[in-house]
Amino acid sequence: MSSQTAEPNPIQWGYSLENVAEIMQPCLEARGTTSLLEIGSFAGELTESLLEWGTPKGVDIATVEPLPPEDLRKVVSRHPELTLIEDTGVGALDSFDGLPDTVIIDGDHNYFTLTQELDKIAELAGENQLPLLMFHDVCWPHERRDTYYAPDRVPESERQPLAEKCTIEPGNPGVSDGGLPFDWAAAREGGPKNGVLTAIEDFMERRGGLRLAVVPVFFGFGVLWETAAPYSDAVAASIAPYDRNPVMQRAEANRVALLVRTHKDAKTIREQNQRIADYEELLGRMLQSSALGLAERISRARQRGNPIFTRQEIGDRLEGKPRQ
Repeated sequence: MSSQTAEPNPIQWGYSLENVAEIMQPCLEARGTTSLLEIGSFAGELTESLLEWGTPKGVDIATVEPLPPEDLRKVVSRHPELTLIEDTGVGALDSFDGLPDTVIIDGDHNYFTLTQELDKIAELAGENQLPLLMFHDVCWPHERRDTYYAPDRVPESERQPLAEKCTIEPGNPGVSDGGLPFDWAAAREGGPKNGVLTAIEDFMERRGGLRLAVVPVFFGFGVLWETAAPYSDAVAASIAPYDRNPVMQRAEANRVALLVRTHKDAKTIREQNQRIADYEELLGRMLQSSALGLAERISRARQRGNPIFTRQEIGDRLEGKPRQ
């Protein structure tokens, strides 16, 4: 695990494959990885972990990110041995003179994009064996539901019907009232050409001779390899204890439920805070009104000097002063 990794926070999404580095690295060792391409590095948490693992071994590592954030650029500055490719996954693959022996795919999580990347890898491999392939987000929420960083990159005919600025939760195939938020997601879960795992399974059916392991934690880590590859048994033995592990599945279900509940609670708190702000703004305007002063005087007269409210009391409440 990278020395850059912070202590786990159960409220955070756990979006990085860095969270499964201890499972991933033995697979890379079993493959005998010498060259590695990471498609979709985002802030570079996994990238740095891969460098710490691979650089002493002489592994050639390149990472792909179309719009690198500042955190990733800092990783590049710390590691001049890293190649950063500012392109899409397919564009980056086209720039290679021969395929790397291992490819990690964690880019745009939709059927069309992943299918394009897998078909490009198969095209470049030709009659040769495929690289060892690794994936993120092979479990919920991307397993059977497309999401999009930039929908316009995907032809309209290849896009699922879209939901914008939506929230989703397990067990609801549509969009939910609260849950994990996405800028763009398929309006419905399931069906043909929808989701990361669906794209992988369809590729396996077209290609044949492939085996997929699924590690059901942190939204799902997938490992795909050719059963005829000389390293097949070694990779299978490395990943076997985690492949569709039922304890991991239950732990992930609980983790996701916590994430969804946290986001729902946060939404409720934001709504309540907005209502409070609206009330305070209204009361602030009322304090400036002469009509409120008149109402206080009438109340004082009718209640024999003990009015139902006073302007001072309202002002004190707005300033957060305790009730006397």
